[in-house]
Amino acid sequence: MKPRSVAKSGACLCLITSAAHAAVTGAIWRQVNNTIGNPGADSFMGPQWNALSWFTFDLYLQGDQGQLINGINLTSPFGVHTNGSVFNHSLGGNVQSAFEFAPFNAMAYDTYVALGGSAAAPIISFTGGVNLSGSPGPLQAMWSTSPAVAIDSSGEFRIMRVTVGYLIGFDPFDPTSGGYLGTSGVAGLYFGNGPVSSLQVQLPNGEVASFVIGNAFEPIPTAGAAALLGVAGGAGLRRRRLA
Repeated sequence: MKPRSVAKSGACLCLITSAAHAAVTGAIWRQVNNTIGNPGADSFMGPQWNALSWFTFDLYLQGDQGQLINGINLTSPFGVHTNGSVFNHSLGGNVQSAFEFAPFNAMAYDTYVALGGSAAAPIISFTGGVNLSGSPGPLQAMWSTSPAVAIDSSGEFRIMRVTVGYLIGFDPFDPTSGGYLGTSGVAGLYFGNGPVSSLQVQLPNGEVASFVIGNAFEPIPTAGAAALLGVAGGAGLRRRRLA
């Protein structure tokens, strides 16, 4: 499906509660145009792709240029929840594949984790089990790289791609539909019926920062709403040093 406007491309996360010269300040979903490459013609996954309406999003950390990122924790109690069907290419894996061309037309929209923007990103190591299927429960994994990778001049750092599908005709962007990828409610401020999604960012020197993940299908909040979110969510967020 073609991406909607920027205002409906994702939801930002809360600010961390302590200031630093370099910091991770939150994250944002950005919708990806998943019509490029004709994924419905995929020799392996074409029938599945054509059976549903699919929506693809990248999850980016936002922060100061030069902030080092060691890894991401989406293991319990963290995780990404959705009530859509999660797309996993039958020939794909937990990280980005280089085979993003015919006959693997839908491979570019596989669900995977990342630590940077491309397949040439640093080697990713996993700790424990990985569940990127969303069945049962949330998408969960813990992944890292060594040495740490820095946020570049864009101020954004991609950590995940997720594609979710719904019955054809269902519009998850409709606020009355109940569709969610992340936490239902505007940027997680007004929680809906869905569970709370969250992640933990692993920083150098044993520090971690935790965030609520907003719903990819809801508008990015205004400055005023974001400020309220910082106040409302501050007690649940933390930047601390691991023991």
